Amino acid sequence: MNVPEQKGRRDYHETKEHAGKSFPFNIYPCSIPLDFSQVPVHWHEEMEIISVKKGRGTVTVDMKPFPVSAGDAIAVFPGQLHGISRRGADAFEYENIIFLPDMLKGPGSDFCNTAFLDPIVAETISGPIHFSSASPEGALFSGHIEQLDTICEQRPYGYQLAVKSLLFQLLYDISCHELWKERKKPSASRDRMKQLLGYIEEHYGEKITIQQAASLCGYSSSHFMKYFKKYTGMAFIEYLNDYRLTAAGHKLLNAKASVTSIAQGCGFDNLSYFNRLFRQKYGLSPRQYRRQEKG
Repeated sequence: MNVPEQKGRRDYHETKEHAGKSFPFNIYPCSIPLDFSQVPVHWHEEMEIISVKKGRGTVTVDMKPFPVSAGDAIAVFPGQLHGISRRGADAFEYENIIFLPDMLKGPGSDFCNTAFLDPIVAETISGPIHFSSASPEGALFSGHIEQLDTICEQRPYGYQLAVKSLLFQLLYDISCHELWKERKKPSASRDRMKQLLGYIEEHYGEKITIQQAASLCGYSSSHFMKYFKKYTGMAFIEYLNDYRLTAAGHKLLNAKASVTSIAQGCGFDNLSYFNRLFRQKYGLSPRQYRRQEKG
């Protein structure tokens, strides 16, 4: 089970459609902390380009942090575990360009498939690619993103053709980067984390102990806690509670069940503990949150 997205929320394994099946592409703005306090570590089958518009932040991909600021962009490949946070007190604004590489594939053994798109889908690109605004390559990349922004804002008849053309241009910019030429299989460490996040998605309403989580990854409890904190930037219990609170926030807006029932269904047996954590995350009590959001 995957919890649907809401404001202030992203699935840790995102399986929601970012656009229609016939044209699996989307582009949308995000703001930290206006939309959410941070984007926890998650992954999806789509390719994602994060284009920074304002402020300073950190994009962490497979445990490696990339400090970014206005004008920078990072290409994150399918399957890579990534999260986003801000640096400093000012708002951090960026946009997500998300698309399935399959939308660009030609038939059969087309050369562009085998040389460029298949390695993306197979998750063999060695790491994310960071375009700095201070570099000529970064300025060029940002210029192509601006063209994409414009065409998506205006949406003239046949704009989908222009979108595909610009996505190919962005991939060309990416393919010119030295890191693109490196190939490696996904690490066992990343696969273990994906398995664990999938387990949390399915069982967040049940009791999940550190010992259980460590066992799923094949680690001792002490090694697991270090491993999890290094990968996500959060302690396991903090991460689990945040996931549960986000699920509870969604249910408060979309279900008629009582606050107590929702809390218990999201893994909180102690209502006062749930209320305290909920207020810390959302700045409101669960009942206030439900009333305010529903107007």
